[in-house]
Amino acid sequence: MNNISGYTVHSVKLGWTRCFLLKCTGGYLLIDTDYPKYYRRLERKLANLGIAISDIKYLLLTHHHDDHAGFAAELIRSTGCRVIAHRNAVSGLEEGKSEETIKPVNRRIRIVFSFYTLFHKEFKFPPLRLSERDILIEGDNGSFLKGIGIDGVILHTPGHTRDSISVLLSDGSAFVGDAAMNFLRWTGVGHRPIYIEDIDTVYESWRKLRERGARVIYPSHGSLFSATELAASQSMALNKSDSNGDLG
Repeated sequence: MNNISGYTVHSVKLGWTRCFLLKCTGGYLLIDTDYPKYYRRLERKLANLGIAISDIKYLLLTHHHDDHAGFAAELIRSTGCRVIAHRNAVSGLEEGKSEETIKPVNRRIRIVFSFYTLFHKEFKFPPLRLSERDILIEGDNGSFLKGIGIDGVILHTPGHTRDSISVLLSDGSAFVGDAAMNFLRWTGVGHRPIYIEDIDTVYESWRKLRERGARVIYPSHGSLFSATELAASQSMALNKSDSNGDLG
C-alpha cells in the first residue's frame, strides 16, 4: 500500500501481473486484471484489505492482452464496473484474444518464450461485451479521471501494443502496464517491453511520459523504478542499437 497524492493506492500482485487499486469517487478504480484463474485470488486479497469486490467501480485496461484482461469479463459480471480502454483495444477484447502483431524484443526473449509457449499455447481469454456505459479513449484524456476524483490523466502510450494506455498522476506516479518493465533484466531487455510492435514507438511513449511529468514508473511486471532510470535505459538501448544494428 502506498500513499500517493493524498490518497491510497494498493499494489496487488496476483500471478503474472501486478494490478493497482486507486481510490475514486464511490469506490475504486482497478488497473488491469490477470489470467482468468486468478479471479478468486483477487477476491481474497481484496478481503484482506477490507475491500469488497463490489467496491470496484471502474476497470482500466492498459491493453487487451490475456494477462491484463483475463478475468475482466467475470469481474464485470460480478460488479457491473465500467471499462476504460483505448478504442484500439475493442476488437481484441470482444474477440477474447491477443492480437498477433507483436514480436520478441531480442533473441534471448525469443528463446525464453519458445519454452513458455510450450505450456501457454493460446493467448485467449473470455470475451468482453462492451457497452455504451464503457469509456473508450482516443489519444490522451485529461478530464475523465479528474471527474471521478483521481488527480491524473490517461495517456496513449503505444509501442508494446497499439492500444496501450497509462495512468499518470499529478505527483508523477505513472502506471504504465507493459509500456515499460522491470522484468527478466538478465535477458538484456533493460526496461523495454519483452514483446513489442514497434521499438521506436516504445521510446516515443517513454519520452511522452517523462515530458508530461512522470517521476516514478509502476510497471505491471517487476518493481517500480524512476523515470530517470527509464531515460538511462533508453539511452543505453539506443547506443547499443547504433553500435550493432540489433535490438539487443
